[in-house]
This record gives sequence, C-alpha cells and structure tokens, in this order.
Amino acid sequence: MTVDFEQLAKTGMPAGELALSFLREYSKMKGKKLSFPINPFQMLKDLGILFNFRPFKNYDGVYIPASGENDSPVVGINLKRPITRQRFSAAHELCHHLKDANNAYTCEPNSKSEIETYAEDFAAELLMPSIKLKQKVDERAKNGYVNFDDVLYIADFFGVSFTACLYQVAYRLHKIKGNVSWKFLTKEINKYKPMNRRKELGMYDTVLYEQLFDAIGDCFKIIPNPHICQKFKSEYIYHDSRLEGIDIDQETAAAIVSDLRLYKQNSPYCKETNKNIIEVAGLTLAYDYVFEEVQNELSIYDAKHLNEKLFSTSEYPEYGGRYRETNTLVLGAKFETIDYRKIPEEMYFLDKDIKQLMEEYTNLSFSCFVEQVIRIHHRLTVIHAFRDGNGRTSRAFANMMLLKRDIPPVFFKNTEKEEYKDALGLVDKTNQFDALYERFFKSILNSYSTLTNFRV
Repeated sequence: MTVDFEQLAKTGMPAGELALSFLREYSKMKGKKLSFPINPFQMLKDLGILFNFRPFKNYDGVYIPASGENDSPVVGINLKRPITRQRFSAAHELCHHLKDANNAYTCEPNSKSEIETYAEDFAAELLMPSIKLKQKVDERAKNGYVNFDDVLYIADFFGVSFTACLYQVAYRLHKIKGNVSWKFLTKEINKYKPMNRRKELGMYDTVLYEQLFDAIGDCFKIIPNPHICQKFKSEYIYHDSRLEGIDIDQETAAAIVSDLRLYKQNSPYCKETNKNIIEVAGLTLAYDYVFEEVQNELSIYDAKHLNEKLFSTSEYPEYGGRYRETNTLVLGAKFETIDYRKIPEEMYFLDKDIKQLMEEYTNLSFSCFVEQVIRIHHRLTVIHAFRDGNGRTSRAFANMMLLKRDIPPVFFKNTEKEEYKDALGLVDKTNQFDALYERFFKSILNSYSTLTNFRV
C-alpha cells in the first residue's frame, strides 16, 4: 500500500488538518471505517515503513529515510517508554515520513523545534481526532466539565497517556474546571498518580500490545542460531535464578553457561557442592534441552524432561521429572494446588490443549498465540505437578512454545519479580489475565531487543 501525501504535506497545512486528511485517505484504502484505538504501528507497516524497538538513552524515536529505490524507511522507537508513548512516537515518526521522507530525524523529549512541535500536534490529532475527542468528553461531562477519572477513561479509549489526553482536554477543549496552568496541572497529575489509579480501576493496555504484536508480525521473529542461544542463556539463567531467590552474581552465572556449552555434564560446575551453583547448572542444562528439542513435536512430556534436566546435577537427580506425591501450599500463591492424585489427569488434558495449539498456531494471530501460551503457562503453575522447580519448569516450557513460532523467549528480570508474581496472583484470584499478558508482551519486546542488538 502506498499513500502519497508528499505534495499535500508541502502545502503548509496545519498539523491537525494533515492528520485528518491522512486518516480519511487511509480509511478509504483499508476499505473500512477506522476504529479506536487507532493503530499507528499498522499504519507504518502499511506504508512500507519498517519499525523496531531499541533502548535509546536520549530519544523517543528516530526516522531514517530509505537510502534508495529498493530500500525501506525505518522508524526506531524507544523500548524504555510506556506503550502509550511508543504509540505516540510511532505517529510522530509517521508525520516525519509524510512531511519529508528524504531527511533523518532524531526526536528528543520536549523538543521545542518547529518540525518536532508540528509532528507532536500531528500525532495528537491522529490518535485523538478533535471531533471524536469532543464526543467522548461530552459523553462524560457534568456541568460542562470532566474530572481526572473521566480523562483516564477517555485516554484509555484512545490508547494515549493520561497526561497527553488531559492537555488536549484542558487546552484544546477547555473542559477542565479551575486553574489549568501547566505548573498547576503538573502538580495535580503527580498527586492523582494516574498509573496507580488505572490499576485500581482494573485498566490495562492489553489491546495496545495486541495491536503492536499483530502489526509487527513476522518482522518480530528470531531464528535461534548458536549466537542467539548463547546470548539468551547468558541473560536468562542469571535473571531466572535470581527470580527464584538463588544467590548468584551475573559473572558466575555467565561462567557456568559458557563452561556447560563446551563440556555439558562433564563441566566441573555440575559436580559442585554449592547448592546455588548446582541449581544454575541444572537450569542451564534445561535450556540446552529447550533449544535442542524446539524443532520436534511438543507435548507435556517435554515439561517432565525439563524438570529432569533441572535436577540432573542435584544430589538426588532421580527426583527430577517425578510428580509430587503429597499436597502442598505454594508460598505467596492465591490458589490451592491441584490434589496430587489428580495431577496425571490434569496433565493429560493440558497435553491435549498443547497439541491443539501446536496444530493451529499458524492460523492464529501473533498476539492470540502468545496469549494462549500464557494461559497454558498459568495452568502449569496451578497444577504444580513436580516435587520442586515448578516455576522454572513452567517458564522454560512456555519458552519452548514461543520458540515453536520463532517468537523471542522471555525472561523476567529480578526487578520485575513482584510484577510477574502479582500478575500470576491476579489470575489465581480473579481469572483476570490482562496484567499477565502485559508482563509477557513487555518481556518479549525486551528479549527481542536484547537478542538482536549484539555483534557476532
């Protein structure tokens, strides 16, 4: 699909008018009415613009023009920003493409340059068209004004940040009562704590991540070659060990991974008496299995084999892969584990669902497949089939499923431990998966950036 706005954009029309013109034309080309939230990532894709995520230090985004007729323009988006800001950056860089596809742009936060201000105004109108914004505000207004909670719901409808929406409502529509000076509003935003309030109201960004993942599609896949496998294991083994409370530093974890790559179970680390080192060695061997077996048919028995590998270096390796024979309570969990007598039956039914997913995954959207993997991951944690190592086993098995579709395997940093466990707990308590979906989506983004941002 091509959209030629080059001449139109050079006429000097206001940013908002250009955004609305683009929306009208884009809607015609798609052959359907636009729905909200607008998907700027899909727009980039449809215009033949490649986009990717990188942990920029000083930029929200970058635009790099095509170097020739057979080349494609590229948009880089800051991995560290919230999804709402990433969407805004995508719309911002789209404006640069429309206005001047021949020049590169680096977009710094709060830039006051004329072209950057224009691109920000374009992005605001693209994601929050004035007519639709006024309609949503009027629906919630009382006595002609809306409060901060109203703005939060309106922002969620458009898929933008609370702050971006508030400024539009306050300064474009004049629908915030009282003092609306920038300084005063900033103080009020800090007191309101919109992120905390969103959690209280049960609001999540799942739809926004689904839009992103379905737009990026095949461009997001990785091929787990030896370099990627080693890179991932070096990162993962450390973080997952810390997640489980294993006291190990990153240097030691990397040394274990490297040594086992060369010597496998003949490594001296596999014969250590230090429990922490033994457990890290076992996790490394489990991930050797993940990457070695990913091309073969997947079943629940792979979870048993992963658990066996996990404890293959322990004092009692025969316990690995064995179902527990007693009922147990999981510290901090909001659920009761499956009665041990029902474990074989539950694993049988789970296996059927896994095989069905593996048969149908090519017909599922990117995001839908990931969400099904997450649901299976959660069920495996609830069944809690093994004597020990259930968390590590269930995460490794989830990664095996992701790798079947060449999706970057995930790892949760120690700083994300509580968010991950809280998300699992929320499912246990309410069957609400959105927080867990978000945590996985963000981790896949991080993993992709980590695994593709290195030199061989």
